[in-house]
Amino acid sequence: MSDILDPELAALLDKTALVGLSYFDIGGEALQQRVLSGVVVRVTPKDGITLSQPNKEEFTVPSSLAPWFKAPAGNYKTSDGESIDNPEYLVTWNVHRCQDNDKPEGEHQWWEWVANTTPPSVG
Repeated sequence: MSDILDPELAALLDKTALVGLSYFDIGGEALQQRVLSGVVVRVTPKDGITLSQPNKEEFTVPSSLAPWFKAPAGNYKTSDGESIDNPEYLVTWNVHRCQDNDKPEGEHQWWEWVANTTPPSVG
């Protein structure tokens, strides 16, 4: 993949986003859902889109723009109960475990990120 930054990808810098993540096991069963928020602080085609969360921790999602949609105005909540007013984008990903579940906790596991390309419904 090229390291040349796409202008649309670069336009995400300093934008706020609410990110919904649905995690699934190797058989497709839902494991958990998380919602987080942050400001885009870095973008690269190779390494992804990095957001800085309100607690200053960073979280990186793949560099695909397919699941990024303009957010309707409103107040949203993260999984941790943080409130975010009028984020600029709503982003949703399905994250599928693609390696056996019998790995001991803490060992590396493989995950496949699948972009949700249908705009999220709000309300």
